[in-house]
Amino acid sequence: MRRLFGVTRSESARAGVLLAFRQPAMARLLSAFGLVTVGEWATVTSLSIYVFGIGGTLAVGFVGFRFVPGALSSMLFSPLVERHRGVLERIAVARTLLLGAAAAWVLAGYDPAVVIVIVAIDAAVSAPYRPAQSRILPVLSREPEELAAATAGISIMKTVGQAGGSLAGGVLAALIDPGWVMAGGAAAMAAAALVSSGLQPARQRAPSHWVAVLKDGFAAVPEVVLHGQASAIVLASVARTLVRGLWTALAVVVALSLFHLGNSGVGVLQAAAGVGAVLAIPITTVLIGRQRLGIPCAAAFIAAGLTVSSVGVFDFGNTVAAVILCWGAAMAVADATSLSLLHRLLHSDTLSRVVGVMEALKLASEGVGALLAPALVAALGLRTALIVAGAPLPLIVLAGLGQIRRSDLAAAGRSRLVRLLHRVRVLRTLDMASLEDVAARVAPTKVAAGTDVIRQGDTGDLFYVIDSGEVEVLVGGYPVARLERGSGFGERALLRDTPRTATVRALTELDLFAIGRDDFLSAITGQRPDEAARPEQPLVHDLLDRPLGEVLEDLSQFAGVSRERLDELATRTLIERWEPGSLVIREGDVAEAVYVVLAGLGQVTVAGEPTAELHPGDAFGEIAVLHGTLRTATVSALAPLTTCRIQADDYLATATAAPKRLADPDR
Repeated sequence: MRRLFGVTRSESARAGVLLAFRQPAMARLLSAFGLVTVGEWATVTSLSIYVFGIGGTLAVGFVGFRFVPGALSSMLFSPLVERHRGVLERIAVARTLLLGAAAAWVLAGYDPAVVIVIVAIDAAVSAPYRPAQSRILPVLSREPEELAAATAGISIMKTVGQAGGSLAGGVLAALIDPGWVMAGGAAAMAAAALVSSGLQPARQRAPSHWVAVLKDGFAAVPEVVLHGQASAIVLASVARTLVRGLWTALAVVVALSLFHLGNSGVGVLQAAAGVGAVLAIPITTVLIGRQRLGIPCAAAFIAAGLTVSSVGVFDFGNTVAAVILCWGAAMAVADATSLSLLHRLLHSDTLSRVVGVMEALKLASEGVGALLAPALVAALGLRTALIVAGAPLPLIVLAGLGQIRRSDLAAAGRSRLVRLLHRVRVLRTLDMASLEDVAARVAPTKVAAGTDVIRQGDTGDLFYVIDSGEVEVLVGGYPVARLERGSGFGERALLRDTPRTATVRALTELDLFAIGRDDFLSAITGQRPDEAARPEQPLVHDLLDRPLGEVLEDLSQFAGVSRERLDELATRTLIERWEPGSLVIREGDVAEAVYVVLAGLGQVTVAGEPTAELHPGDAFGEIAVLHGTLRTATVSALAPLTTCRIQADDYLATATAAPKRLADPDR
């Protein structure tokens, strides 16, 4: 796999997900989402097998049609409830009851039409889950890196959960009554409700009037569909999900009637698509920052259609899973590249509206595709229906190829910026579309040498990435680090909603890219910038569950120092605990150590006046050690405080071992 900036995308994603799971509350959020996804797809797969035996392809099509009420709910209902307290828990509880009722109905042998209606209601109820989940992410994140890592983790949990749930649903349906599999899905929802209990969004808002929401939702549809530069991509994306809906319904028929793979074969085919999506990650990694995306995007769309058609042309037998694996990879690449092109083409204000409407249209087209599948089978036969199901997508893309290429040419200038953003540590775990989203929201700015870009104590409202030039980071007027091209700074104050804890001064003329706080959080959580979550109070989650070497790695003074050396330094540190009111260091004393806050809250005072608060991840005491002065401030514990004490000699030896201080200052 190709390496980018010294680390592969899969390595970065894997490390990011592990980082997110080390935080207990974030691990609960990700685990709950995994349970919800597995429960849903196990239920739908087993239900599809069950209704096919009773009502054939038409019944399976009605199961897939559930995406239509889901689309309407996503557009209209989600904005009304996604900020409510306890919404994740309530949705999971409601889905437990719905899927439990569906399972009981199947086990009792009653009319399956009622079960299909229940599943459609379940899809509508589930629509606000993802938006509400994204609003909680900034509240749970201790660091910006955790926020980006958790976003990547949610994407991976979705893909793996769909594949695992489909496989479990198919295999278990071959061994036990599908009703019991559905009961297991309801149990997974109940477990998700328990795991997510107490996780709250950052803030609530006054609910919008439902008429206004309805009006805005429908008014945006023609605006998106008729957009000059985006319409060809939007049409291809909607057609892609139409094909996915067709395949979702036809997969059951293919496995059971065409290739006689049995109930477990249904799960295998559905899981193969998920595996293909995972395997597509290296492909999208290579495409990050590529100047031209139009041809890879069009090729992926065409491949997504042709693979479905090929199932109807050739007698693949047991190798059909490999073809569907390729289909899953093509679908994932098409999704990533088409969203990336939209991010490059559209202004951020227009982008949020286009993407939001497009996602609702895609859900609706997937439901329509599932319902259309049985009509095609009845009219044309299964093999011809498969050929027809895949054929429109290549034809639509080829017809719109000229516009796609023109749009690609217009968007090509963004690639250099995306490559630069991919170097920034806080953004490194983001996927392709999310990086493009950040790039769509930046504002270029020039700064003269000697200018303070941010000042210690000021309110934080912007995140910066250095395109050219060099800056110096100062704490209390003393330099502690230098940063140059590819470094970002300012994110910690944005995430915590606290004043700046350092000054960043231009040593040379600077070219910077600036992004506002709400846009910054919006880009890495997937929410619209006008609705990005702002914590009501600074975040003070502790770092006690993280390896100490990993905590030290985040300090700007140790940028470039190997993890092995930092792990070795960690063994020589002293963990200390302080009661509220205790003095950790005193202004005017001789400096013997540097401290890092691991848990709790500290206060900095100068001449008896409070000047700053210290949160987990903040270092203090380094100024006197680096510059050989007496302590310039007093630090006391505002709440029970846990610190890591690094002796002065160890700190200096490690800090001077860094070849170049290029890490984010996190100020």
